[in-house]
Amino acid sequence: MIYLDNAATSKFKPKCMFDAMFCQLGDSANPGRGGHNDSIDCAIKINDTRSMLKSLVNADDSYELVFTSGCTEALNLAIFGYLSDNIGGNVVTTVWEHNSVLRPLNRLLQKHVIDDIRYAAPSDPSMCIKADDIAELVDENTRLIVVNHSSNVNGATADIEAIGAFAKSGNIPLLVDSAQSLGHKKVDIEKCNISMLACAGHKGLHGSQGTGFLIFSKSLKIRPLRFGGTGTFSESLLQPEGAPEGLESGTMNTAGIIGLGAAAKWTYENFEQLNRHIAYLSSQMLYGLGKLPNVKIYTKTLSNVISFNIGEADSSDVADYLNDNDIAVRSGLHCAPLAHKFLGTDKQGTVRISIDYNNNAYHISRTLDVLEKYCKLLRP
Repeated sequence: MIYLDNAATSKFKPKCMFDAMFCQLGDSANPGRGGHNDSIDCAIKINDTRSMLKSLVNADDSYELVFTSGCTEALNLAIFGYLSDNIGGNVVTTVWEHNSVLRPLNRLLQKHVIDDIRYAAPSDPSMCIKADDIAELVDENTRLIVVNHSSNVNGATADIEAIGAFAKSGNIPLLVDSAQSLGHKKVDIEKCNISMLACAGHKGLHGSQGTGFLIFSKSLKIRPLRFGGTGTFSESLLQPEGAPEGLESGTMNTAGIIGLGAAAKWTYENFEQLNRHIAYLSSQMLYGLGKLPNVKIYTKTLSNVISFNIGEADSSDVADYLNDNDIAVRSGLHCAPLAHKFLGTDKQGTVRISIDYNNNAYHISRTLDVLEKYCKLLRP
């Protein structure tokens, strides 16, 4: 099987990730839940991983990092944890957002916690969100700006540095969804004035599924989503408010977190080589798709996430044909309904190819050959 669905989860995982996970699974203990050496050892490894991941995005001691089950939980923690305390105001976000942003925000709107959600659309032909697209929707009642760094539909990448500068000038917190960008694009949380950064462990960082994290400024008050044992203040019937423990109730995915640390470190040590390889293959795929008849491409800048359609064919039919030829892609709405409404593909969906280090030139040429055959099948 040629796997071209890396935006859903990366196929390639470095050997160091498996080694770290298996070592931890073979020497299990619960971090922070005991005074014995094995528990203390685990807690040290978790905190070392926490510090290392913060360093990858230049987050200093003014930022906290909380581990989550993935980017969905990280976004939910950021949105509910920050917005639930005060009633009213609006949130400015974009049409590119995933349902991990859209559904929490609309839940808060439904419950009258916020008064309005405003959706910025790209005005640039590149389809990338710019600061001006955000600025025109912001007013004195805006409580939060939420921006998808790179779209999971077509890879359009927001200008988060300029957006961050604008957000800072208005003293408005900025939440960035980096599910598709981290590991593929360098992120400097301080330079970009990012207040909260939601991250997936199992995509560009090449960790295991079930891992993710939220990095946020300690100046923000984030309320917990989960309540329970934290290993601290056990005499209290109320949830501790301190981070990270107060936001990490329950037994942690210790092996997954330690494996993620090893995988993320490997990814950043090989960052330039990895992303040169991915950029080359992505450019070949975009070039080849552009030569096929009746193909409409929705990716306007070089990206490892490429969306397209063939004529009026349903995207799922194209994906099924590729699957029958042992090629794995994704079709449909990709949990981003407003993006497809903006593109005019809310009925047809799109075929999404996403490329990573597991792919090679043969995978690209083989996929293009199969798509060419499908195009011929559609000819009258």
